[in-house]
Amino acid sequence: MNLDLTGRVAIVTGASYGIGRAIAHCLIQEGAKVAICARQAEQVKHAAKELGPDVLAIQADVTKATDIVPLFDQTLARFGKVDILVNNAGGTHLSQLLDLPDEAWQENIDVNLFSVIRCSRLAIPHMRKQKWGRILNISSIFGKQPGTGTIDYNATKAAVISLTKTLADELAKDNILVNAVCPGPVRTPLWEALAKNINPQDPEGMMAGFAAASIPLGRFGRPEEVANLVVFLASERASFITGAAYDIDGGMVKYMV
Repeated sequence: MNLDLTGRVAIVTGASYGIGRAIAHCLIQEGAKVAICARQAEQVKHAAKELGPDVLAIQADVTKATDIVPLFDQTLARFGKVDILVNNAGGTHLSQLLDLPDEAWQENIDVNLFSVIRCSRLAIPHMRKQKWGRILNISSIFGKQPGTGTIDYNATKAAVISLTKTLADELAKDNILVNAVCPGPVRTPLWEALAKNINPQDPEGMMAGFAAASIPLGRFGRPEEVANLVVFLASERASFITGAAYDIDGGMVKYMV
């Protein structure tokens, strides 16, 4: 399917590796111009070099409002508009309520929720002006069916789904479509780090055992599989889809809604 994003301009947060970089790559393949950001300057520059010469690499920590404004200013200066915003930046802790201090809660609220709010706040006026926009928020199946030992992640990803549905209702009249994508376990550095924390002696065995026991397809997802769904939702092919929260999890969750 040709999604034909030629001429569209996208911002992808947290795009130096993993799902974010895969989304940027897929957008570029469909003809979009892309600005990517990440906290570490060298990582985001390296990702941009691999993605191609037309990618705009911006060092930005989206937990800081002072970094988000330059992210948009530089994108507009280079490309002149913003059509697509992919709020991908995120993080988690291995946590239970009584063990997690306020500072750790605030850190995850800032990266998983407030970055979505702040980036969307800056993107919406430009999308309204052109009467076309796509906001894609990367949530998680844990925002619907909470995982064990990630209480702050569960809560903030659930909030992202609620925000997505509220924004979709508010912005539909402006032809701005807002959707969430909710990955299950995907093979990324984040999951690899979690596996090492859980089983330092055999993280690969831990991941294989988890996949065999919990995922009907028997494996972790690949970043490009998530990217394919995100980029479809960014296209005109998805012009009647808004306020949705799509699971992409190999059949892991079993709820019915």
